[in-house]
Amino acid sequence: MNIAAIIISIISSIISGLVIYFLKRYFDKKEAKDNKKEELKKRENILILKSIDAIGKLTYANSIAVRDGKTNGELKEGLKAYNDVKKDMYEYLLEQNATK
Repeated sequence: MNIAAIIISIISSIISGLVIYFLKRYFDKKEAKDNKKEELKKRENILILKSIDAIGKLTYANSIAVRDGKTNGELKEGLKAYNDVKKDMYEYLLEQNATK
């Protein structure tokens, strides 16, 4: 009878260890996935803010050009900022669609 108790104890220890191992593995994978989503969300928010800034620069430069009746260096700066952000956003969207 003593041997049966030892065997049951060993088997229950092995089962407990396996359950803990698989739970830890599951939560580690979930944490890694959540961290990746958080980083992507952060990058997306940065790109959105850059886009808003670029559109603001372009709108400002456009307003001055309309007011003065001529284009100026601010318009070139606004267009450059817009094109830079547009390129970054395009690359980000391509990357996101490639990973799905």
